Amino acid sequence: MKKNQYKVQLFYGLPVSQNDQGQFIFAKNRKEMSVWRTGKHTSGRFTEIGQLFLTENKLTVVILKAVDLPFKDRHQFTPLARFLDKKIDDSELNRLKKLFV
Repeated sequence: MKKNQYKVQLFYGLPVSQNDQGQFIFAKNRKEMSVWRTGKHTSGRFTEIGQLFLTENKLTVVILKAVDLPFKDRHQFTPLARFLDKKIDDSELNRLKKLFV
């Protein structure tokens, strides 16, 4: 990588919200995943599928798929704001993977 470059990854995910028990669940009638990327000012670190992140518009998203992206192609995608230390429940993650991945 050149001096001013950084590792860029694409994250395919779905918006989630918290239920009354504090669990993050997917409740929208969406047909496909949306895509965000890491940016120069993205805070936190990606650790695993099922992890949550915040978009620049404060939307909470669960990561269902992650792939590397060439640095030169990054402008085609919206950067995410920050990774959270939280993840969704394994049963909900498995349900979403069956539906979308």
